[in-house]
Amino acid sequence: MAFFIAYLRIMYDGKETRKVATLLEALLCGAISLCAASVIKWFNLPPDMAIAIGGAIGFFGVNTLREKILHLIDRKMD
Repeated sequence: MAFFIAYLRIMYDGKETRKVATLLEALLCGAISLCAASVIKWFNLPPDMAIAIGGAIGFFGVNTLREKILHLIDRKMD
């Protein structure tokens, strides 16, 4: 789900013209979603949450997700 949402978001946005970058962004969103599924299981959340989180990851994208996580880590370190 994250792969398709990311791919469609990038195509709709039209800012990225390189096909390889578009494909890699979508693949990264899919891979991060697979990792999130493990975290969902670890926190004993319903497995259906993986679809919602995967969709959110695909919608926001890798760059936004990375910025938010780094910001969170920086706040925790201070």
